[in-house]
Amino acid sequence: MRQQILGLVMASAAFGCAPPPVIPGSDDSGAQASDDGEGDSTEASAMDGAQLDPASLDRSTAAGPCGYPGPGDAGYGTDVGQRLADSGSFELIDCEGNSFSIADFMCEREGGGYNAGVLLNLGAGWCGPCQEETLEFPEIYEEYHSRGIEIVQVMFQDWDAQAPTRSFCTDWSEGQWRTGADGSTQDVGVRLHFPVLLDQINDWTSIYLQDPQSATPVNILLDANGNIRWKLEGQQPELDLLRAQFDLVLANPYGT
Repeated sequence: MRQQILGLVMASAAFGCAPPPVIPGSDDSGAQASDDGEGDSTEASAMDGAQLDPASLDRSTAAGPCGYPGPGDAGYGTDVGQRLADSGSFELIDCEGNSFSIADFMCEREGGGYNAGVLLNLGAGWCGPCQEETLEFPEIYEEYHSRGIEIVQVMFQDWDAQAPTRSFCTDWSEGQWRTGADGSTQDVGVRLHFPVLLDQINDWTSIYLQDPQSATPVNILLDANGNIRWKLEGQQPELDLLRAQFDLVLANPYGT
């Protein structure tokens, strides 16, 4: 069944990851891997987000409701080894219209503890690899969320390469995807329980995507102190690669 669904969503993405042409009258308004994940490995620990030491968390800037990591020795940037700056004034909203910034995910979790790592996934509805990886994310989210890993998906365009709307966000999160050239939708069998946010004016996403056709999707793994520990552009990561990267962050969530 999953292979049939995957075939349908791939058929809807005309040429790999290139966005479709704008459809007149639409109601919606508006690479390569930088690290292949190979190399020295560390035996995974079972560190849970709740076990993090608050004294080891850098929340030295005033960004966000709970503070945010400062620039550290390598400064803010988008490369592995640097720290990711907060989204700040670049507004991201969820399907209900609530505003979020990356700093919100540095707060204490509901029920206690902190995120040991945050996987930021940047994608678009028209992007075939974005669709493929989203079909697989619920599996790995179920495995790792209770251990301290959060997945945050930021969508910057919809099925037609237009600004994503809240209705698109709801359909995407509930698995009601456009699978036909005529605009028809189908239940693809996923329900996304991790945060899905919208960059409706593409200002935050443009920092990471100079060429959306070749760079999408982008996966950026942050540790508890905002250090970029791993990054992959323009392709879908294998689940075993994601597991390995999550385990490395869980084994050393502070970046020291």
